[in-house]
Amino acid sequence: MRVCAGERLLLDDFGLRVQAGEVVAVVGASGSGKTLALRSILDLLPFRPGRIAGEVRVNGARRDGRSLRGDVGLVFQDARGSLDPLRTVGAQLAHAAGLAGAESPGPALLERLGFAEPERAAQRYAHELSGGMAQRAAIAVALARQSRFLLCDEPTTGLDAPVQAALVRELRSLREVGILFVTHDLRLLPGFADRILVLAGGRVVEEATSLEGLRGAGRALVEATAAIAPPSWPRSRA
Repeated sequence: MRVCAGERLLLDDFGLRVQAGEVVAVVGASGSGKTLALRSILDLLPFRPGRIAGEVRVNGARRDGRSLRGDVGLVFQDARGSLDPLRTVGAQLAHAAGLAGAESPGPALLERLGFAEPERAAQRYAHELSGGMAQRAAIAVALARQSRFLLCDEPTTGLDAPVQAALVRELRSLREVGILFVTHDLRLLPGFADRILVLAGGRVVEEATSLEGLRGAGRALVEATAAIAPPSWPRSRA
C-alpha cells in the first residue's frame, strides 16, 4: 500500500497479513507513519487531497475501505470521541449489533471486557466513563458489530499502568479477533504481540516475533524505553 499527499509520498510499500486471533504490533518513532498506515486501511485519510494505492483482502477477496467498515473496527486513542455522546453504552451496543443483524450482547459483553458493574455501565453515556472504561466500551461496540479485526490506534495512551495492563489482557483474550495494534510503548508488547513491525520514514524496515529479535531502528526504540519498568501481566497469550 502507498499513500500520497499531492506529490509527496507518505507511506510506501506497507504490507502485512493478520490472522484471526493474532496480534500484530506496529511501532516506530513519531512521524514514522503508524497512524496513517492504520487509517489508510479503511480509507480514512486525515487530509485532502490524498491518494491510496494498493488493496486489502479478507479471506482472499478484495475489499475497499468502505466495505470493510463493520468487518474491521477502529479503536481510537480518544475513545470518548469515537462513542456517540447522545446514546448510552447499552444503546450503542444494541445499534451496532442491529447493523450486523444480531441481538444486542448487552451487559454480558461489557462483563467479558472487564466492567465490574456491567449493567450500570450499559446505562452510562460517554462523558460518564473513565478513560479505561471508554476504551473498553469502544472495543465492545466494535465486537457487537461483529468485527473480525480491530485496528487499535494508541488505545493505552493516557491510561495509568494498571488500566493499561488490564486493557491489554482483555485484548489478548479475544482469540477469534485479529488485532493490528499501533503503539509507541514497547513495554506493552512482551506476551501480547505475536509479531512486531517497525516503521521508519513510511516504510516497514523490520519485522520480528519479539523485542529481542529487533535490530536497527527497532533496537533503538527498545533501548530508548529500556529504563522504564514494564507493566506486570502474564507473559503468554490466553
